[in-house]
Amino acid sequence: MRLVVIAALLCVLPNCGVDCFDDGPLEASYLDGQAQAIQANETAYADGRAFGLSRTRVDGEREAGEDGYREGWLAGYHGTAGYDAGYRDAYAAGSRDAAFDATACSAGSSDGVADGERDGWDDGYAAALTEGWTAGYEDGAAEAGAYCTGFAPPTTNEPVETSEPVETSDPKEVRVCRARGYEDAVDASAYDRGVADGKRDNPDYQAGYRATYPTAFARGQQDGITAGYDDGWYDGYTVGYGDAYAVIYSGCYGDGYGTGYDAGYSHGWDAGWTDGYSDGWSEAYEDVTCE
Repeated sequence: MRLVVIAALLCVLPNCGVDCFDDGPLEASYLDGQAQAIQANETAYADGRAFGLSRTRVDGEREAGEDGYREGWLAGYHGTAGYDAGYRDAYAAGSRDAAFDATACSAGSSDGVADGERDGWDDGYAAALTEGWTAGYEDGAAEAGAYCTGFAPPTTNEPVETSEPVETSDPKEVRVCRARGYEDAVDASAYDRGVADGKRDNPDYQAGYRATYPTAFARGQQDGITAGYDDGWYDGYTVGYGDAYAVIYSGCYGDGYGTGYDAGYSHGWDAGWTDGYSDGWSEAYEDVTCE
């Protein structure tokens, strides 16, 4: 373990570029680290297997109760009668309930009208602004020119658009390669594999395990089905209701949007033409030069 930590620390430094396969002392150090890891793996596996062989029938019964219940619970929760069944049933129920929710259409229609009016007003205003400006400019120029004995018509007849302003071997290297060799060969699962193999080869443990597991699995499976169905119901109802509500809302929104857009466009046009006319008329007065 100490060697692995050393390797991790050294890898922050330029030593990460050390060539541990130089056919020389660095590679020998790497292989030495590998050999140490292999020995550590064998020791850990042997310790784990010895522990597995030392387990009793009671240990087998206890662990089978825990494993069986957990695995049964997961099988029930994720099985066809668990979460999926609850989700499916609740989705259908939520969809049905949403179909009778009158607020879905009224909310969609209301929002559609409001959004349509806003967008229509903006589009109508923009479309009428230039036209109103041109008419106002012409009228303003004519009226201003009437006060002159001589009159040079202005040449500007369109609004001027403005735009917004727009990163020998170094002992340290020998240690690095040894640590790398160890890290590359060490097996963190060696002990657990040994325990599993020891339990498998332990007749007393297996007798207790096999006698207990099926009952624990069945109990866990039933509890998992109940929990999965409940969770699936909660999620399915929410999604089913929301999906159906969204369909109704969307349809009524579209109808409301069209109505609101037409009304907003008309109002926006009137406002845009009026503002454009006023601005054009005022600018014409400034542009007219009397001769």
